[in-house]
Amino acid sequence: MPDLTGDFSTGQLPKIAPGAVTVAIARTIDPAHRAAFGAWCDEMMSAVRAAPGCLGATTLSPARDDEAYHMVFRFVDAIHLRRWERSDARQGLLDRADAWVTSERVTVTAGEEKFFNALGDVDRHRSRLGRWVSDLLWIYPLALVVSIVLAPSFARLDMLWRVLTTTAIMGLASTAAVGPVRRRLRRRRMLPQDSEIR
Repeated sequence: MPDLTGDFSTGQLPKIAPGAVTVAIARTIDPAHRAAFGAWCDEMMSAVRAAPGCLGATTLSPARDDEAYHMVFRFVDAIHLRRWERSDARQGLLDRADAWVTSERVTVTAGEEKFFNALGDVDRHRSRLGRWVSDLLWIYPLALVVSIVLAPSFARLDMLWRVLTTTAIMGLASTAAVGPVRRRLRRRRMLPQDSEIR
């Protein structure tokens, strides 16, 4: 398995990866060992969660034999991640599962907020009608406020400038206010930490 913290010296890690560190590991396994690997995942998650500095961990099991198992866990910083990476508990667990794993992919992301904001930015799958209704629910009230509150002030402007000004205000409000609220609501619906899907 590749190093989780790279080949950097321990003293360099706080500068290279400041703040929390998220690790995502995708493993495909020999289908003949699927049951044993599932039990191994439970042991690995217990060991990770017990490690100093762990902020949470979860396992996502595949629906089909040819799909990968996904493990995601976070540590408060790269130093704690390195301690886990070099621990006897982790090495012993990896040695046991080595023969079952057919492929492995590791992604390490420094900066908890950046990673989870990126997850929150992913749109849920909706039908066209659902997206239209969702957009209408915030566009209509915003247009109403602009029309009632600001329209009298814009009455003296030419039609072209009036439309450009109201469009700019609505675009700014969407970017600065509505967008962050929608992302926050999507993040609240995400899979919580320390849970497991089977």
